[in-house]
Amino acid sequence: MFKIKSISQLLVLVTGLVCSPALMAQNSVTVDSTGTKFALTGGTLIDGSGAAPLDNAILLINNGVIEAVGQLGSLAIPTDYAVISTEGRTMMPGLWDMHVHLLYAGHTNFPYWHQTYTDQFAETIMPATALQLLQSGVTSARDLGAPPEAIFQIRQQIASNEIPGPTLYASGPQLASPFPEWAQYYRRNISGTANAMAEARALVELEADILKISGAEQLSIDDVRTVTDIAHAQGLLVTAHGRTDAEIEIGLAGNIDEFQHIGAASDEFPDSVMSLIRARLASGNELYWTPTVGIQLRAGRAIEDLELLDDPENYLGLPQAIIEDIQTALQSYNPRVTSIDTVKRKITQLQEAGVTLLVGTDGGLSGNPHAQAMWQEMLTWVNVLGIDPMQTIYAATALPAQLMGVDDLVGTLTAGKLADVIVVHGNPLQNMSVLQDPEMVFKHGVRF
Repeated sequence: MFKIKSISQLLVLVTGLVCSPALMAQNSVTVDSTGTKFALTGGTLIDGSGAAPLDNAILLINNGVIEAVGQLGSLAIPTDYAVISTEGRTMMPGLWDMHVHLLYAGHTNFPYWHQTYTDQFAETIMPATALQLLQSGVTSARDLGAPPEAIFQIRQQIASNEIPGPTLYASGPQLASPFPEWAQYYRRNISGTANAMAEARALVELEADILKISGAEQLSIDDVRTVTDIAHAQGLLVTAHGRTDAEIEIGLAGNIDEFQHIGAASDEFPDSVMSLIRARLASGNELYWTPTVGIQLRAGRAIEDLELLDDPENYLGLPQAIIEDIQTALQSYNPRVTSIDTVKRKITQLQEAGVTLLVGTDGGLSGNPHAQAMWQEMLTWVNVLGIDPMQTIYAATALPAQLMGVDDLVGTLTAGKLADVIVVHGNPLQNMSVLQDPEMVFKHGVRF
């Protein structure tokens, strides 16, 4: 993969192609490539850093880069800028979804899905789900489990503007213990040091952006540490599932950087787990956690409000036959509902210990379509977990960019950074559901 090291390198790509009109028509998305200078004026601006909102704001975008941020009456708008009113609206950074699976599109039967559609992931399904993410306001995303050939191809196509989608950071296949045959497409066996070393090195060679371990409770600490040692030597992070206490304990002993998910098998984290977490943080090493709680806590609502699953935006870009297959499967959708009290208690334990939380959705899984996953996750953070709205936005914008080492390029609406911007009707600090349908999405200054 060609990795972007500077704004100037990226702008060569942005201005060089900006997606072909034929592809745009095929995927039902509109790209405004008529100009490269925009002035978004009059609305409230949330810059993503946690700073207070700026009223009557002006955001100048010039050739893909944020040129200036100011207010009406104090910042002049050059005459050659296309002026777009954002009165009554909020401008904010493009969102980061720190846990997606582009290979999934909402079907309820994973073995069937892999056996039936794996050969269509790269050409059909992943381009569609990437488009759905971008349309929802997600301009950067981490894919944490997919066949390497397909996901690294999609990453490159997005980077070179052959297809529309968020800037993609990909792990490739999950590194795991032995697994069912149907899971061979997106998992690799690392039981034993030799396997762990070979598979981790293979992903480094493919220029994976992050490595992911799943099912650590069936691995040895040496297996996990082999992966983390190889990744850390290359400056890569390692994340792991944290659904069970055993996964967390082995992951911490193996020096992973981040956990995914909140398990609900127990009412709270035991002292043995919390002691390890506190020891990790006391050593001066950060610990990150992407809880993906939206899919757990709204499962019951998804059954009650099936219109959410019928929304055509959930299927944007997919062939009709695949849409009908997914919709038929969803007719028997019967998710397990997780205790809100359990999740809230565990999140509180992590917060009190000093763990850094990130917004991610597990987008693409059953009942969690890419077009809706992000706003639903952020709404859950605020309305169910009681997390401050500004902190939630920070954990979905500036903080992910910092963790992935690209905060000099994106993450906040700051002069000199790439113009990843969304505009929503209303104020997300008062009602996070306004993120449901962004009125404008700019990625690197291109308006979709």
